[in-house]
Amino acid sequence: MALSACVETDIATDLTVEDSLEAIAITPLVREDKKINVLTRAEAAEDLDQLADYIRTQHSYVHSTQFDYVNAIAFLKSQLPDTVSVQVLGMQVQKLVQHLGDNHAQLRGWQEFLPQRFIPIAFGFHDDLVFAFHRDRSGLVDDQHPYVRSIDGIPMEQWLERAGDISSGPGASVSQRWQRSLDLLEYVDFMRSELGLTIRDEVSVVLQSADRQRSAEHVFIVTDARTETDKPFGLARDSLVLDDNIGYLRIYSQRNDELTRNIPRLMDSFKNTDALIIDARQCGGGLRSNLQALFPYFMSPDDEPYIANVAKLRVPDGDEDFDPRGKLDVGDKKLKYREDSDVTGQEAIALDRFLATFTPSWQPPKDQFTDWYFMAMVDRDDSYFYAKPVFLIMDFGVGSAGDIFVSTFKGWRNVTLVGSASNGRSGNSRNFDLGNSKLPVRLSTMASFQKTGEKYDGVGVQPDIVVEAQISDWLEQSDTVLDRVREMAIESRSKSR
Repeated sequence: MALSACVETDIATDLTVEDSLEAIAITPLVREDKKINVLTRAEAAEDLDQLADYIRTQHSYVHSTQFDYVNAIAFLKSQLPDTVSVQVLGMQVQKLVQHLGDNHAQLRGWQEFLPQRFIPIAFGFHDDLVFAFHRDRSGLVDDQHPYVRSIDGIPMEQWLERAGDISSGPGASVSQRWQRSLDLLEYVDFMRSELGLTIRDEVSVVLQSADRQRSAEHVFIVTDARTETDKPFGLARDSLVLDDNIGYLRIYSQRNDELTRNIPRLMDSFKNTDALIIDARQCGGGLRSNLQALFPYFMSPDDEPYIANVAKLRVPDGDEDFDPRGKLDVGDKKLKYREDSDVTGQEAIALDRFLATFTPSWQPPKDQFTDWYFMAMVDRDDSYFYAKPVFLIMDFGVGSAGDIFVSTFKGWRNVTLVGSASNGRSGNSRNFDLGNSKLPVRLSTMASFQKTGEKYDGVGVQPDIVVEAQISDWLEQSDTVLDRVREMAIESRSKSR
C-alpha cells in the first residue's frame, strides 16, 4: 500500500496477524558499536509475556483494532533462538506495538538500536511525492530532477511503506507516516536489511522530474555521521503585529512556560488588530497550558462551557478500588471527572448536553474503562473577547497536546484552520520497563476523542482549507503558507468592513 493511500479514518481495520507477523518477526539489523546484552530464550519469552500482560491489563487502544497481539506475541516466542540480543528483541517489540492503534506506543529510544549508517541527504514531501535536498538546506540535490523515484533499485513507495510500518504502524494517520517514515529513511543500512537489500558503502538514488518523464541517477557514499537538522521550514518564534494590522501569534511549542506566560501580554498587543493569525506549525506536543491561556480570548461572556475533548481512562485490571477522581486533572491533560470537587454546575450541565448527542467512533469496553472525563473551556474575567477573524495554521508537526490545541479551535466561530492535517495522537502514555531486558516500552492508558466522535490516533485533525508547504519552504527560501494565510486575513478584513 502506497503511503498516500493510507486512509485518515478510524483504524478498526483488517489489521490481522497474518498481515503483520512476517514483518514483525524479521530479525532486524542492529548496531554493533555498542555493547550487546544477550538474553536466554526463556528470559526473552518472559519479557514478551510481560508485554502481553501490560497490553491486556492497562492499554487503552488495542481493542480499537483487530490486531491479535496475543497470537502475535506467541508467534514471536516460537521464533526465539537459544539466545537473543536485547537490541533485536527491542526492535521486534517496537514493530509489534505499532499495530496497537496507539500512536504514542513505542520502544523509547529505539533509534539508538539502529546501525548508525546514514544516507547523506534529507527528504521532504510535496504533492504526495518525496524530494531530496541537501541536509544544510542549501538546495535540492538535483534542480531538474527533484523527486525520488527509487533507492537501490527499489521504488520509493516500498521504502515508505516499510519505514511507515516500523515507525508509526499501518493504521497511523497519513501525516504521522509521512513525518516518521522520512526520518527513518535516513538510516539506510537498517532499511536495506528490512527490504532484503545488500549492505554496501554506496547508495544509488534515482531522481525524476516533476512530470516523471526524465530521470537521473545519483550515487552517494553512506556515512556514519548524521548531521542533525532543525525542524522544517525555519519558522521564527517571534509574535508581532504584521503589516495591514494583522496580528501574528506564534505557538512554537506546547511545552514552553515562557511562551504560555507571555500569551496575555501578546493578546493585549493584538486587541485592536483587524484579524489574527495563530501559527502552530511544528509545535509538537506536551502540555495544554497554551490552550488554557489562549482560548478564553475567543469566548464571549455569554458562552456556556465548551466541551472540546472527552476521554476514558483504562482501569488497571483487578483494581477494584480504583478511584477515577482527579486522575487526569494534571498538568499535561487538564481533564476533569464528573465527580471531581472542582466541577462547576455549569460544566456538569454542559457535559450532559454534550454527551446527549455525542457518538464515539469506537466504544471502549465499559468493564475496562472509567466513565467520561472532559475538558471544558470557559470564559475568564481577565481575558477580553476577540471577535475578529482568526486563522490557525497547522501541519504534520502538530501532535498530542498540539492535536488537542487545533481540534479545540476547529469549528469555533470566526476561526478557520489552514494548512495540512495534524499528526494524530492523544493517549496519556505510561512507561513500562520489561523485567529481564529492561527495555522501556511506552503505551497509552487513555482513550481520547475529538468532539466530533473521532479518535485522534490514526485520524488527526483536518484543516478547513488545505495549503501545503512548497519545496522552497522546506529549503527555507520562502513561507508560501503564511503568505497565503496573510492574504486570507486581509481579505477577511475587507469583507468585515
